[in-house]
Amino acid sequence: MAEGLILYRKSVPLRSNKGFTLIELIVVLAIMGIIAGVAVPRYAGSFDTIKFRKTMSELVYFLREARIKAMSNAQAAHVTIDLYRGFCWNDDRKVLRLPANIEVFINTIEARDDQIKTFTFYPNGTALAEKIGFVCDTRVAVLHVEPLGGLAYYKIGEEMEQVVRYGRNGGELSDEDIEKVIDKWKDSDTLTKDVQTDEAYINDAEYEEEDYEEGDDETEFSDGEEGDEDMDVEDE
Repeated sequence: MAEGLILYRKSVPLRSNKGFTLIELIVVLAIMGIIAGVAVPRYAGSFDTIKFRKTMSELVYFLREARIKAMSNAQAAHVTIDLYRGFCWNDDRKVLRLPANIEVFINTIEARDDQIKTFTFYPNGTALAEKIGFVCDTRVAVLHVEPLGGLAYYKIGEEMEQVVRYGRNGGELSDEDIEKVIDKWKDSDTLTKDVQTDEAYINDAEYEEEDYEEGDDETEFSDGEEGDEDMDVEDE
């Protein structure tokens, strides 16, 4: 009976050991390269935009500090920016550096010979009106300082004609070099103020001398008139 028993075993398919072909790998790598080529520049551009905004925010805060100082100390406060070297400083010689890829531009031809730009804030909260542009690659920001209220702010992407653009000169300056530049402009400002004071003094002196001469002429003329009157009386 056992001899007539036939056993059947279900065949189980063997696991496939087939992998990716070389062509499939090449296609996958090509797709990954395309995705990376599109995503990486966008990410890098976004990162540069974030850095640009951060720099502009720091500059605005730097200006607002000067405005607060002017109001608290009851005297004018200043922030000066070196247009070619890309750094600015306040009256306390505190320095703010701009990244090397950021340049400054102005929309007036009269500013073509300028090397620095000074922002002035007054104790009553007002300021000298200013408008200056900053460019980083293709990104543009325009910095505004309003005369009433002395508000400083910036706008990304605002249209402003780049009449004069100040290219960055040389590499990054050391702290010592920056101190020398500040000293140079401080001495220049002092000299200019002294010259203006001397000119004002000379003009005042000349004006007083003219007044004195005119007074002498009037006196002599009056004396002459009195003499003529006396002569007329005697003739009569």
